[in-house]
Amino acid sequence: MNSMSAPLSAVSAGKRRRFRHIFGADGRAVFVAMDHPAYMGMGVAPSAAASIAEGGPDAVLATWQLARARPEAFAGAGLVLRVDGGISDLGDPPSADTTSLLYSAEQAMVLGADAVVLMVFPGTPDEEHSLQRLAHLAAECELLGLPVMAESIPGGWPRTVPWTAENVGRGARLAVELGADIVKTMCPGPPEEFAAVAEACPAPVVALGGPKVDDEDQVVALARGVVEAGGAGVAFGRNVWGSDDPAALVGRLLEAVHGAGEG
Repeated sequence: MNSMSAPLSAVSAGKRRRFRHIFGADGRAVFVAMDHPAYMGMGVAPSAAASIAEGGPDAVLATWQLARARPEAFAGAGLVLRVDGGISDLGDPPSADTTSLLYSAEQAMVLGADAVVLMVFPGTPDEEHSLQRLAHLAAECELLGLPVMAESIPGGWPRTVPWTAENVGRGARLAVELGADIVKTMCPGPPEEFAAVAEACPAPVVALGGPKVDDEDQVVALARGVVEAGGAGVAFGRNVWGSDDPAALVGRLLEAVHGAGEG
């Protein structure tokens, strides 16, 4: 966003201002994903949420309930509201895309959201459902100056499309072309491979964290490596709220993301 010209309207000024609620002046951010309970029905314990807030992440990915119930705790962090879903993992995984848009852009703004996030699955047999959801939401948000984050998962979670650097980069580019302002996606291999993803994506792209790992040094190293490769930061969930000390880990991630390349 630093390369954008001066605002031409109140709407574009609003989008730039909301970007700065999410990203630092260096254009980087540490997002903590806390939206898992919307489909897991479990996950982020109240004590973990309090510790994450203490750590001071740049922004959080939140459910409607978290945004509504803990406005003071996360007042200093950017709010990215999860607006899609309507499914759970209580039963067998669905064989097709059954996700819906649950909330509108205006409803997100009532909660004080600085951005919204939704899933897209380019390359799946029914990719048109998620890609059309993204386009429709982006058009709505554009009129309100509300940034859109697309969580791009090429081939979906079953990996019907291999998660190579080329495919992950193409998925990120597709999301931006349909209106996403920010892309969250996986690191396709060693952190240096994220360079190809960042180069393919004309918008800020951040790496998701994936499954919980035991070694937090590995989590921090991934964050540092992604930024050194040209990524705009990370959006980690289970590895943060599943930590024994989320506040301390958030602090280490902030140092890794915002300190990378300094000196």
